[in-house]
Amino acid sequence: MAHTPGRLSWQEIATAQAGVITLRDAIAAGLTRTEIRARLAAGTWREPFRGVLVTDLTDGRGPQRLWAAAQAVGPDAVLAGASAASLSGLVGYTAEPVTILLPTLRRVTAPQGVVLRRSARLDHAEVDPLHVPRRTTPSRSVIDMAEWAESRAQARAVLLDAVHQGVVTLSGLRTALSRRGPITRRTLIADVIDALDADAPRLTEITFRHLAQAHGLPAGSVEVAGPADEPMSRLRIRYESWQVQVEIALGVPEPITLCTAAGELLVRLSPSVLRRGPQDAAGLVAAALHRRGWARGLPGAGAVLAS
Repeated sequence: MAHTPGRLSWQEIATAQAGVITLRDAIAAGLTRTEIRARLAAGTWREPFRGVLVTDLTDGRGPQRLWAAAQAVGPDAVLAGASAASLSGLVGYTAEPVTILLPTLRRVTAPQGVVLRRSARLDHAEVDPLHVPRRTTPSRSVIDMAEWAESRAQARAVLLDAVHQGVVTLSGLRTALSRRGPITRRTLIADVIDALDADAPRLTEITFRHLAQAHGLPAGSVEVAGPADEPMSRLRIRYESWQVQVEIALGVPEPITLCTAAGELLVRLSPSVLRRGPQDAAGLVAAALHRRGWARGLPGAGAVLAS
């Protein structure tokens, strides 16, 4: 059947949906049932769910399976939990079953391999307005993952992974948690957020100031790469006179001193090192400064970081 100008072709619809199109949309776009049956019989298309067609067999996982599940459930389906978070970039959770959130009163049989959950409180602000298929926002998705996790340890791991991978921010998680209805792990989630907050530059800078004063380190200039209240931001202390720089960031496995391409000595630390081993951290910074000619001042002479 010829394509009608002004109407999307089935190819355009399927391409925008990872190769997935509903039977209804395919027929509306000009295909006949005979043509569709022929493609299915030839094995060039498949029908994973009743009324849902997959036109591209090169990608059976990832976004395609999520599109197919959402189309099978219906127009009010919202991908949630790991299904939504994976589309937002969360790595390591694609093996989870497809999870779809529905209004409490909606009654539908779950397609095979799909988990249906219901929510009486899904504010429009908790649905991603910019992407399709419809999905909960990254922060709401991660909060739900933590709530639905099989154990408290897994719940903590989800929250840590999402923050460390940069999928969510602490401020986003706090907002999503405040909007969430009654959940059993509210306290656990709040405690993990508070623990992550201790690694943010806002608090790490205070810890370093105390360390510098206690060990007589010289003053350095402070800068933050990213929001000061987010743990994935990096805190940098520069000692311009000695060409030494200290970088404090999550993801640094062990304290290390490097020489940069610009000729600076770079001391890299994690926030936890400052809290658990302040003596060792101060020793690394002092050693780097000594290598560049710094002479320690009088004992007990406090140092203050320049802002």
